[in-house]
Formats: sequence, structure tokens, C-alpha cells
Amino acid sequence: MLLLPNIDFIVEPAEAVETIKAAYFAEAKFLPRQALTVGDTWFAPMVGYLPGAGIAVKLVGIYPKATPRVKAVVIVFDKDMGTPLALINGTQLTAWRTAAASGVVAKTLGVNPGEVGIIGAGVQGEYHLRVFKALYPGAKYKIYNRDSKKAEDLGKRYGAIPSSLGDVLKSDLIIAATASTSPVVRGAELKNGAVVISIGAPRPVRELDDDVKKRAGCMLVDNPHAVDETDDIGQNWVYVGDFLKGASCNFGEIAVYKSVGNPLFDAAFANYVLEKAKKLGVAVEIKWD
Repeated sequence: MLLLPNIDFIVEPAEAVETIKAAYFAEAKFLPRQALTVGDTWFAPMVGYLPGAGIAVKLVGIYPKATPRVKAVVIVFDKDMGTPLALINGTQLTAWRTAAASGVVAKTLGVNPGEVGIIGAGVQGEYHLRVFKALYPGAKYKIYNRDSKKAEDLGKRYGAIPSSLGDVLKSDLIIAATASTSPVVRGAELKNGAVVISIGAPRPVRELDDDVKKRAGCMLVDNPHAVDETDDIGQNWVYVGDFLKGASCNFGEIAVYKSVGNPLFDAAFANYVLEKAKKLGVAVEIKWD
């Protein structure tokens, strides 16, 4: 079994995006997520499988008192023998695969933003900056966070300008990556043609107000079960996997993509990381059975 406590240095953003895009076309299997709530803690197993790869099991939790709030581990099993193949830092894997999935949608929509605005300077905000800076190096990046110091620190590291929420909402592409339980993206403030990517989390997180859903018309979602987990989705929505294969989504004045997470991403990215680590010879190997 390979131990991968740190995967940041082996991930290439462009490869990450292609990995997630390819996964949508694979004959994959994944289970609907069932969560356990203990006090303020949300915890869930996510199980997925892609042909040619192992069975990936992610154990992920949202811990409001912790930093970062979202923590996870991923274990990959051989589908025939049941042998554990890898134990991977699931916190980093979740961050990378979520940002890469957002990149797939942006590229599929043909987005070419002059300005990218990010709401939230946490882990997801950081990894979205890392991926989108690679995808759109010529864009101007703005970032807002309730704690302005966090926005300043993240901005210095990745070349983003700390801004007000109102200024960020004027961007061509808005990425909301918060744990807010009240909407931070206000539809009335978005310009026509804007693209909104909402990462957030399942309930009780709520990032989009009703005006966003009205102006969107149709929304893209990363998981066919997403509507059961969040209140950020309107009546008309299309699964990204179907959209990539030709399904239509009649967008309104804006385009919106809502992400709650998909075990498909974890399985695909775990396999990518495992193969990359083997190629580079950077993992610690231990005998299991």
C-alpha cells in the first residue's frame, strides 16, 4: 500500500481538469451519499469506481470548529483482491478535484473571463485560484473574505486583489467557496452573461439567492443527487455528465454551476494521483497483506 500524505507537489492543474473530464465519460459506478450529523459535524462516506482503477472510498467530514473545516482521507482498494492500494490525503484530493471539476465546466461553457472573482479565502478558494490561474493566466483575479486579512494573505500568494463583495460580484466569472448559511451571491448584482460557480457544501450552506436561480433559468450540477442535498438549485437543472454528452441546458441571463461533490471525482483523482506517484516514485510503500 502506498502512503500519500501530501499530493500537492505532484498535481498539475491541466492534468487535473482532463482527469475529471474523462471521468464523466467512463463507465463509472458510485453510490448516493448518505451523511451522518453529530452535533455541528457533518460526516459521510463516498464510494466510487472507474474501470481499470481501484474502488475509492473517501471518508469526509465538515468540522465547523476545525481549520480547515473540511477534512478527509481516501483509501483505494483492489477490486478483485480487496487489498488496500493507497491511503491518500483526502483533504488535498478533495480540494484539487473540486477545483478541477469547476475548470471542466468553465472550459465546456467556453468561458474566457477578463475578471475572475472569488468569494472565500479558505481551502477551496485557494485551490480554485491555483487551477484557474493556470487555465486563465491573463485574467484579473479578485478575492473577498469576511476576514479581510485572509483575503490579503491569499491574494499575495497567488496574485489576487482583495476586494469588496460588491466588486467581486461584478466579475465575468464568480466562484463562491464559502460555508455561509445565507446567500453571498446576489442575483440582482450580477451582470448579464456572468458565470457563477458555487462550491459551498450541502445543507445548511446556502450561497445563492433566489434571484440567481431565476436569472439562471437552467443550472448545471455536478451530481444527479445534488438537488436532494442543497437549496441552491432551481427547478431546472442538468447533470454535467449529461451536458458533456450533448444534453441541453437553456441558460437565462447568467450561467450557474452548483457543486456538492461526486464520488466519481474522488475515484478518478485517486487513480490519477496513485499512478502519478508510482511514476515519480514519491510515495512511501508499506506491506499490508
